[in-house]
Amino acid sequence: MNWPPRRRLQSILGLSLADGQLRAAHVARSKNAVAVLRTASAPLALDLLHPEPELVGREIRNHLEAAHIRERHCVVALPASWVMSQHVSVPDLSPEDTASLLQIEAEKGFPCSPEELQIAPSAHRVGSERYVTQLAVRQEQIAQLGEVLKSAGLKPLSYTLGLAALPESAGAAGKGRISLLVEPKGATLLVAAGGGFAAYRTLEATIESEFGEHVLNGPAIARELRITFEQIPAGLRPEIRTLALRGDAALTEQLAGILGDWAREAGLEIDLGKAGGRPVSEVMIEQLAESYLRAGSSALEFLPPRPSRWAQLLARYNSRRLATAGFAAAAAALVAAVAFGWQEFRLWSLRSEWEGMAARVASYRNLTILRRVVECFPDNGSVTAKTFEIHGPATVSVSGTARDNASLLRTLDQLRQAKEVQGLKIEQIRGKTPAQFTFTFRWVGTSGT
Repeated sequence: MNWPPRRRLQSILGLSLADGQLRAAHVARSKNAVAVLRTASAPLALDLLHPEPELVGREIRNHLEAAHIRERHCVVALPASWVMSQHVSVPDLSPEDTASLLQIEAEKGFPCSPEELQIAPSAHRVGSERYVTQLAVRQEQIAQLGEVLKSAGLKPLSYTLGLAALPESAGAAGKGRISLLVEPKGATLLVAAGGGFAAYRTLEATIESEFGEHVLNGPAIARELRITFEQIPAGLRPEIRTLALRGDAALTEQLAGILGDWAREAGLEIDLGKAGGRPVSEVMIEQLAESYLRAGSSALEFLPPRPSRWAQLLARYNSRRLATAGFAAAAAALVAAVAFGWQEFRLWSLRSEWEGMAARVASYRNLTILRRVVECFPDNGSVTAKTFEIHGPATVSVSGTARDNASLLRTLDQLRQAKEVQGLKIEQIRGKTPAQFTFTFRWVGTSGT
């Protein structure tokens, strides 16, 4: 079947729903540029994670209709507080081993299983050193956001970071920068260096005074900023030369005074942006929509992959049709079983003959498999096996402990080079030092000696 080609989007809605505030920008293509048609800003009475997403969606829809915005396709800036991050040093490994290492680090560094997270990696490097910052959002939050947008009549095309959408936040090649967005309800820190993002954090920006006013918690922000800067690899720090303070003008000016001495010692130039400019939160949403129209999805994408059209067609198949198809399949299976019943008798007789000799044959083959596995383990005891099991005719499972991840990866590499080993896969890794592991593979060799 030939599907019609997808039409190029002519307009899109940039949307932010963080901190109880809706911010929207309707952006469309013109002849040779991209222009902002309408903007909207309104407080939200309901939290984004309210147990009844239909109510939240209805409130969003009402605000958009009041602003005369009818666009359905949208790109959404995720709330900064939803995003978790970790920084990983990546050795020179194959793509498969790199993916395994990142999964191991995600299991150790995040508070829940990687299967429960939507992870977007940002790779960067300095010289021969490679790093990856893994940014993660809980899938249950992503699913809740999807239900809210669906109830609002919106179709999300991208979930990404709002601060990363600002053109200046990425920094030019070889010129890293720290972007700190300061608002009364919190601060967001983004560090760009080495061709990617080296750090992402949210901070408590203010404290509430006895009169109910938001007072800048400057010393706390300065301390967290210094800690984050020192945690960046030493090879990347010399590249970072700018500290951009954005957001509430009064708060950023106060913070510039507090950070001045430290910034000079660290070789950072403080950039307060243009005085009297538009609120950065509005600019951020507009840039988010404009960049999607120009370049498509962001490098930091948190929207789960869309199911294929075939999967969507199957999902639309109602239960009654599925039941009919199931009965038809069962009838066909029954006819086939009767037609080839005589083959079952022959197979049974052959199995009986095999059972008489299986124990002797399997014992020799098992020793061959065990010898091959032992040959691939290091002699220094950095990787040891505790259990060795053979399931069925060819599936082998090995469990044990490893002193470190690098030794385990080298051992797995040795096993992959054995011609009798196929489909090697890490099933589980727990702990740090030592790490407990379980891996499986298929044995395709003959019994041998």
